[in-house]
Amino acid sequence: MSDEKTVENKLEDGIGRVQDGAENLFNKAADQTDGLTCNKACAALDAVRDCVADQPVVAVSVAGLFGFILGALLARKS
Repeated sequence: MSDEKTVENKLEDGIGRVQDGAENLFNKAADQTDGLTCNKACAALDAVRDCVADQPVVAVSVAGLFGFILGALLARKS
């Protein structure tokens, strides 16, 4: 039982570090775009970020499918 708790704690710590890293990355991106005019592209970026944060499994699945299709197309060309 204690092994399960330590694994769970390690997973939670790892997830926390990933979330902190992603938050820092988004903060840096926001700091760089503060000086720029924010138009529809910024709104679209915010919408994508929110969708990925709300539904990470769907986002990873879509990215994987896109990568698979792109890889199949590139393999077919060569």
